[in-house]
Amino acid sequence: MSAQGLSAEPVTIVVEHLDPELGAWSALEYGCIARESHAAGSKFLLSSVPTSLQMPEDLAATPGLGVEHRSVEQIFADRKSRVCLLDPAATVELSPADADTFDVFLFGGILGECF
Repeated sequence: MSAQGLSAEPVTIVVEHLDPELGAWSALEYGCIARESHAAGSKFLLSSVPTSLQMPEDLAATPGLGVEHRSVEQIFADRKSRVCLLDPAATVELSPADADTFDVFLFGGILGECF
């Protein structure tokens, strides 16, 4: 841990892409998350991307974007306990101390949906 209470190790932010296509809004969100993650020294990964899905050129060229055809369960099978599911319906809020427990943060639910 650094003096500021944040982990010195980069974290990985994951969105599991569960649609057969990629809409314009999702592409904008993914690009924004990739750029912001990259700027913060973290990684951004889209998982479960169908092999048939053609990424738009501008999105594919976004710094910090990783695309994986495997599922989160397959990618992080050896360290499932280090994956934190970010669920908007969770009863416990995320805190800076969670950086000591988790290095992968998986978005749950639908991006952009507010509860």
